[in-house]
Amino acid sequence: MKTHYTTIYTSIFPFLLIGILLTACKSNTHTNRRVADNNKNIVIQGRVLVQGTDSAPLGLTTINIKNKWIWKDESQKAYGENKRVFVDKKGYYKITIEKGDTLMVIPNHIIYGRDVSKYTFANLDKSQTIDIEVNKDEAGYQNLINSNEVLKSNIENLIKNVDPEQLVSVRGTIKSKKTNQPLKNVDISSAFNNNVMGIGTYHLTDQFGNFDLKVPKGNLCSIQALSANAIRFTAQNDTIINLFL
Repeated sequence: MKTHYTTIYTSIFPFLLIGILLTACKSNTHTNRRVADNNKNIVIQGRVLVQGTDSAPLGLTTINIKNKWIWKDESQKAYGENKRVFVDKKGYYKITIEKGDTLMVIPNHIIYGRDVSKYTFANLDKSQTIDIEVNKDEAGYQNLINSNEVLKSNIENLIKNVDPEQLVSVRGTIKSKKTNQPLKNVDISSAFNNNVMGIGTYHLTDQFGNFDLKVPKGNLCSIQALSANAIRFTAQNDTIINLFL
């Protein structure tokens, strides 16, 4: 099957950066059932549901290996994205880890809060099934969206359009308008899903201005997310970005 690419140049319009602080989730329940071990690697699988329902959490939920990273820069103490898998639309997940690894389940922090300590499973040493229930922070969520129409719209679009079962590639090069030289350490982030540090997942451009990450189809992405001139776009297909800043 031929891969379709969408190329984005400088015709991307900035959006307002949204900072969020939420109240904590209260509790969760889980059950552990043993599956066969496999030497050094083990398989953890199960289902993530909203407490008291048979429904997966809204938005994006990730199962992160807390002690392992896809992208980080130790020289800057910058940690952007853990090794992880996305929970599917029915709440199921499956991840291969090493014995002794720690898993952290992170649901959408706007709807379910930022306290994921109760969704953390340390020193896993055998293959097993771990089912998790998360709590919705209804009051906190309503307070946030009632006072922020942009946030409300973005969350509704995320719930409606994002597909955690289909990842697309977002890659490219960012250079300086003035010098035509590559720009290093420009952040490219994936909206509404966090790493285990409680920070939105992101990558930084390398010394050649290059970056390469995978995001769920339909997910909102940002370039220079912490800037007042943040550039945002939705990744519907494999996307190549050649941008001058």
